[in-house]
Amino acid sequence: MRTRSISPGLRGFTLIELLTVISIIAVLAAILFPVFGQAREMARGTVCLSNIKNIGTAVVMYSQDYDETVVPWRNCPVQTRDGAIACTFAEQTDSLWTSTIQPYLKNKQIFFCPSFNEQDTAKAMDQADCDGDGTPGSGSSGLIPADKYFSHYAIGFHLVFNGDGCDKVGDAPYANFAGSGWTGEGGVYHFFTQRLPSIVDVSRTAFVGDGLTYQNHTDDGPFVGTQLGCESRYRHRGGANMAMLDGHAKWLTNNPERHEMQDENSCYFEKYFTADK
Repeated sequence: MRTRSISPGLRGFTLIELLTVISIIAVLAAILFPVFGQAREMARGTVCLSNIKNIGTAVVMYSQDYDETVVPWRNCPVQTRDGAIACTFAEQTDSLWTSTIQPYLKNKQIFFCPSFNEQDTAKAMDQADCDGDGTPGSGSSGLIPADKYFSHYAIGFHLVFNGDGCDKVGDAPYANFAGSGWTGEGGVYHFFTQRLPSIVDVSRTAFVGDGLTYQNHTDDGPFVGTQLGCESRYRHRGGANMAMLDGHAKWLTNNPERHEMQDENSCYFEKYFTADK
């Protein structure tokens, strides 16, 4: 009967040596996995920035074809000036900006961002310098999660913030979002048409970017909406991608609406969301 012997010069690993190797592997994994995650997010952010750049180019092409008119976020109204129902809900969804510029893109997948996350979007909306008061659900309730997303990007429409005074501290800066479409701004529901020559600096005015264009509902029925600005602050590495009205796109750090400037009267206004300054 043959037996197998182990040479006196050979031995197995001791328990301490095995534990040391495992510890080293664990440390390396802890170091490398976040790096891989960051690299993956950077790649997603690059895809998203490319999407927004292409959408921004389509917006410029639309303006060139329509007498320099800024793309409306929605063509079909909910109601007329006297309150009568003007368009069905299906007609409203069909008239969204995502459909209006589709002939210039011929690509529906381009409207969706690989980094979109409902929790991060809701967290941004809930912040005190956005739509909420800093508590969960204070700004996102009833909006996130949505019934349907037409796009993980958003578009501007006529909206004015803090237009009744001069903020010289920077806590409540003035904003005047660029965009055309049906709006209740001014107390009367009407269609506001904006053209590029009315915008002071198209290279500094954000119009399309990370956000959301969506369908949701209330007890009164379904509605559509678009959210552009502070809602995107956590989309890409603590910032958001935005396209300006001249067609170029860039990444903005933190809350995109908290990049501020001062006018000749030392009044603060939102750098990227103020069309008339």
